[in-house]
Amino acid sequence: MELSSFSSIFLLLLFAFALAEVESVYFPGIYQSSLKKIGKTVKPKIPYKARYFPQVLDHFTFQPKSYKIFYQKYLINSQYWHKGAPIFVYTGNEGDIDWFAANSGFMLDIAPKFHALLVFIEHRFYGESMPFGKHSYRSAKTLGYLNSQQALADYAVLIRSLKHNLSSEASPVVVFGGSYGGSMST
Repeated sequence: MELSSFSSIFLLLLFAFALAEVESVYFPGIYQSSLKKIGKTVKPKIPYKARYFPQVLDHFTFQPKSYKIFYQKYLINSQYWHKGAPIFVYTGNEGDIDWFAANSGFMLDIAPKFHALLVFIEHRFYGESMPFGKHSYRSAKTLGYLNSQQALADYAVLIRSLKHNLSSEASPVVVFGGSYGGSMST
């Protein structure tokens, strides 16, 4: 009798999962991710100010198109920061940076102890950091600029500029990330 009730519960759960709505996988320009759906329907309340950094399209070639500028979104919280203290940077991954900032509380939890500046940088081609606007996913020519080398260079340029503008070149930078963003931070 116990085995049949277990089997019934198992089948009921299996049936429930089969009927549940499955979120789509994110492929740029093809399907919408669950991260994007959450970001558009409910704007999370986060203790950060949004800023936009003028970023070059291509950090590695010297062709005229390389110097095209797009605006890369980043979020900043200086509530606990003291000049010279560490800068905690979250390297964004495949999605809107607001979602990651709202769901990465660890950095916010430890910032007061270290008097850290908190920065969340959005990955190019995601969220609002679209180099070619609504046409960013339309061709192989534009998608050629969507790669980890360009994104790492974006992060480096933005961090150096931020340190310079804050007159805090000696501040150590500690990078954080999860999944692909974690690989980028390493």
